[in-house]
Amino acid sequence: MIRSLQHMALGVPDLAPGADFYGAFGLEVENRSDHLAMRCKGRDQDQILLVETGQSRRFHHVSFGTDAAGLEAIAGRLRMRGVELLPRPFAGAAEGLWFHDPDGHLVNIQVAVPATRAPEPGPVINSPGLMPRSGTRGCPTRALPTNPRRLGHLILFTPDVKRKLGFYCDMLGMKVSDTLKDEYGAFLRVAGDSDHHVIGFLNSPAPGFHHASFEMASIDEAELAAVKLKSKGYKHAWGPGRHAIGSNYFHYFRDPWNGMCEYYYDMDHIPAQCDWEAVEWTKQDGMFLWSADGPPPPDFGRNYEID
Repeated sequence: MIRSLQHMALGVPDLAPGADFYGAFGLEVENRSDHLAMRCKGRDQDQILLVETGQSRRFHHVSFGTDAAGLEAIAGRLRMRGVELLPRPFAGAAEGLWFHDPDGHLVNIQVAVPATRAPEPGPVINSPGLMPRSGTRGCPTRALPTNPRRLGHLILFTPDVKRKLGFYCDMLGMKVSDTLKDEYGAFLRVAGDSDHHVIGFLNSPAPGFHHASFEMASIDEAELAAVKLKSKGYKHAWGPGRHAIGSNYFHYFRDPWNGMCEYYYDMDHIPAQCDWEAVEWTKQDGMFLWSADGPPPPDFGRNYEID
């Protein structure tokens, strides 16, 4: 029923640090009457919203898109489960259904057509015995634009991974792509053609926000963007490296409130009719094949919303 990830939102004590960070990250920042909106250049879709709460940073909501029939079906399932439908949380919030998931995280389902993505030819790569790039240099210049293309996924903390994924699968029609052993994590996709995951859950004593992840057009773009962000004083968190779950290259940075934003490239794609087998990974094997930093740092799985 869900066919797209629309945006996510954070409640923050002050909008200004968020505007600075996400602008440096490569997003376009728009001031609105009751929130701040971030978009990717050339993409007609909000990706991250910041709502000023005057309190410490908290995850605010996630918004998914569906069609009219999907919205009606989800509303029916919510009513059958006894899930309360809520008013919009602020005037500029999206239309559609608003409700809490089992952790109290706010969810919005709106009728929305997924924003289009123009195909972009990937970098031409030479490999042993295959030289599609011949007679020309492969290395880009430092002037290569480094604009994130879209919000690909977000990861949330939950005290009960099994309960959380059950709700999102049963109520919203999502599918499990992979999990981590001992119910430590789960990674979900939409029911149609989908990235490996559009949302994921990691175990923690309390709910919270882990990271948001943005697609880049090449590993060079991702790392040049990382160099720029680090040069502006923002804290490198982990990477570069390659996840096994989802297969994507990654590089993480801390936002001003100790959440994280990730540059990624080359995510697995799962067609609607694919007979995809979900694998239960160990933390080590699933989290990374390799990383310049080695294993994740000790605070990579820390839920800063508990503090």
